[in-house]
Amino acid sequence: MIESSSNLFHSLDRVKVVEAEAMLKSFHAEPGDLVYRDGESPIGLYLIGAGYVEVHHSSLEGEQTPELRAVRGPGDYFGELALIDRRRRHITVTAIEKVRGHVLPEDAFERFILREPRFLINLARDILARNNQHDSELIRELIRAKNAAENFIDRLKSLRSAGESINSTLDLDQLLTTILKEGIRHTEADKGTIYLVDRDTDELVSRVLDGQVAKEIRLPIGAGIAGHVAETGEVVNLADAYEDDRFNPAVDKETGYRTISMLTMPMRDPERRIVGVIQLLNKDNGGVFNRGDEEFIKAMGVQASIAIEKARLAESMVRNESMATVGRLAAGIIHDFKNPMAIIRGYAQLLEQPMDDEDRKGYLKIIIAQVDRLVGMSQEVLDFSRGETRVEPTQTLIGPFVEDLCKTIEVEYKEQGIEVELYLPKGQIEAAFDSDRLSRVFYNLVGNARDAMPDGGTLTVEVRSGQENWTLTVQDTGIGIPVERIDLIYNAFMTFGKPHGTGLGLAIAKKVVEDHGGTIDVSSELNRGTIFTLTFPFSGRPELV
Repeated sequence: MIESSSNLFHSLDRVKVVEAEAMLKSFHAEPGDLVYRDGESPIGLYLIGAGYVEVHHSSLEGEQTPELRAVRGPGDYFGELALIDRRRRHITVTAIEKVRGHVLPEDAFERFILREPRFLINLARDILARNNQHDSELIRELIRAKNAAENFIDRLKSLRSAGESINSTLDLDQLLTTILKEGIRHTEADKGTIYLVDRDTDELVSRVLDGQVAKEIRLPIGAGIAGHVAETGEVVNLADAYEDDRFNPAVDKETGYRTISMLTMPMRDPERRIVGVIQLLNKDNGGVFNRGDEEFIKAMGVQASIAIEKARLAESMVRNESMATVGRLAAGIIHDFKNPMAIIRGYAQLLEQPMDDEDRKGYLKIIIAQVDRLVGMSQEVLDFSRGETRVEPTQTLIGPFVEDLCKTIEVEYKEQGIEVELYLPKGQIEAAFDSDRLSRVFYNLVGNARDAMPDGGTLTVEVRSGQENWTLTVQDTGIGIPVERIDLIYNAFMTFGKPHGTGLGLAIAKKVVEDHGGTIDVSSELNRGTIFTLTFPFSGRPELV
């Protein structure tokens, strides 16, 4: 019986094998059943007679080794490691299909190897062969992981470069051309197009094509693949465009080009409105655009939407404000973007170094927080220009919220000689507020504090809780605000001679605080520092219960 079911028993003394067969116990399992778990199931050599199982083998306690997954079937076995050294290895075995087999219990196994030592030689040879196979698979997996990491870092650099371009120019065509070129390169596409939404005509208008400013093509929203994406916001990823009824082959017929694979994705502004469409054609070597391609183009789409909104804001302000005001606002936005971009650059460079997964995840979390900060900074200017500051409060723990904000500036400010001190009340205190908008208020206040301490100093952030209200205090040890200017600091475009800044920060902060039903107060003393005190009801807004 077992002699035919496993190579381990071949060429052994037949009499002794028959004696071992007499000590076997049967087992069976249905698909999805847990057949074996190390430390919980009886120790023994499990011999598979029919069916297949999946073996999950993770690391020993305290060891950092990759998880091994293997499929084993008729004539194979499991449970041998527990018999050999008794250390728990977190092995679990699950039935893939209906399984039956036999178990040689621990005591029978020990008696058998005493009577037939050649069995141990067979077992050792088989385990060694398995380990060699595992090592080869592990090396191949490490190579794949290395290539994936290098590709990820390369893509991250492209995102960083696009972000830097957004901060250095308001030339929309130049920005969109850069974004499309990087999108084509990293997804291995043959060509691509970026369309922008024209709200006045309800059409899509081609803006850049294959990395160059495009001859204008207009498509009704809803028509063709690009129009469908602009209308629905759906991501369309096609292996063969001609198999989709929405595809219009007219351009192919006119140009002689043959479209095969196609990836079409919407571009959304921070309010989730569709502002354009990115379309890529024909992945290299007849491939199909994958999930990684979609995620990268989605990220590039965020950069493109920021560029679009900045350009449209600039155009709007050119129409409604003087060129001097526009120039000051653009310079202020670019300056305010420099610090988050410097942080993104620094941690992106760190990601190129060898590190464990936890450190990598931590650095990526910081990068994502800074990207959110950039989007928020853009959005607050857009909202103010439109007169929109809609507040959407949600119940949030105040302490962790403020603590996370302080962590995002701590390293940056320390490099400028500014010590960040945080004081939080004891216990977990919860309030209703719009965390995105309050984050922007915080960054405006601490940014002003940083500018007021060019030679370094102390930034103190404190949260206090009362019976009906809670307060957030931001205090610096900087140059202070002259008495004659205190009443003017919340006016839009007031920078008081600062070499940078939009002049909107405190105006926006005051509007956000008041929309929460709160108040903002300031006290200042020349060469001693400034204190901003923000007071909020726990409900978030007066009308909230």
